[in-house]
Amino acid sequence: MRKFRALVAHPQVESLGELAELLRGLGMIVETARSTVEALNKLRSHPVHVIVAGHVTGSFDGVGFLEASAVHAPEALRIALVSNPDEAVELDYRPTHSGIIIRLVARPSERSRLVALVGEALKLLALVEDQRELVRKLSLDQAKLQRRETLLDVVVHERTKELAESYEKLKSANRQALFGLAEAIEAKDPYTKGHCGRVAAYSLLLAKEAGYPEGGLETLEFGAFLHDIGKIGIKDAVLLKPGPLDDAEWIHMREHPVKGYDIASKIEMLHPIMGAVRNHHERWDGSGYPDKMHSHDIPLVARIVAIADAYDAMSTDRPYKAGLPLEECEAVLRKTAGKMYDPDLIEVFVTRKLGELYREDYADLPYDDGHAASK
Repeated sequence: MRKFRALVAHPQVESLGELAELLRGLGMIVETARSTVEALNKLRSHPVHVIVAGHVTGSFDGVGFLEASAVHAPEALRIALVSNPDEAVELDYRPTHSGIIIRLVARPSERSRLVALVGEALKLLALVEDQRELVRKLSLDQAKLQRRETLLDVVVHERTKELAESYEKLKSANRQALFGLAEAIEAKDPYTKGHCGRVAAYSLLLAKEAGYPEGGLETLEFGAFLHDIGKIGIKDAVLLKPGPLDDAEWIHMREHPVKGYDIASKIEMLHPIMGAVRNHHERWDGSGYPDKMHSHDIPLVARIVAIADAYDAMSTDRPYKAGLPLEECEAVLRKTAGKMYDPDLIEVFVTRKLGELYREDYADLPYDDGHAASK
């Protein structure tokens, strides 16, 4: 069984032991350090996959250590653990090219959130390792085939079949990696649990009913599932705020489509879904964001996801409101057709009762979209 290694740095012995125990519960090999010097020395000795540093203002510069750790573990998941949203806020303004450090707000009583985040990261790490192994095997098999051009046709046929099966496994691994990434987003904000899956389900059904090309349905599903990937870059103080956002906070929240686009543009397998990520908050009348696109200029995949996103926001319970009944949701959608949403797609969604078909599957899953649908 594959073993992943973690390094935990924290000045307090009790916190250090608690964090190490939590990560060992995930099956990881865990090293600990109480100083940055000790931590850096251990990084030089052993490669690690996850680095967790407690940032204690005025006592332990966890952020500085995580910055320095990039030299020794450039591919590691780096997490700065803080007790409240006012600590280590400088991480919210780091340039993308300098590498990602996740700032996780989790008081000692909330550190199960760290387990959720690292657990999803380990799934991704395992999938990446599996993909690398599959690619290596595919390359070796292809090389063998090229050297055996004189083999009987039946042998070539059998080997080709094996390669095709390996390719399907690679596709499946990519799919799981994308879904794992979406779950990592949801781990940052517990109120969004299940939202990505529901939006993907509604989007896929609406696309099929609207005659979307069969060959593009899988890509559309990915785009719907990852439409909010940019919320990784939104400050915790804004994303987790229980009440209404002020104007400055709204401006920051509305940056998430562009942040998501920047992330997707750097990952080749996400290129086909960038329209859904960047433009799912555009409006039919051109008053949306970030590009002020209107009507059919908005990518079709983004128009579909926008309706699924809005319906899920209205129909699902949040901490500060109850979900609306299907009929009220449909009335709102009809009222906003031609203003906010594609009127033809709204007609398909409402007349064919698409929200009703998936309601039972997801009725018990909580959801909060960062208040984006309430203003």
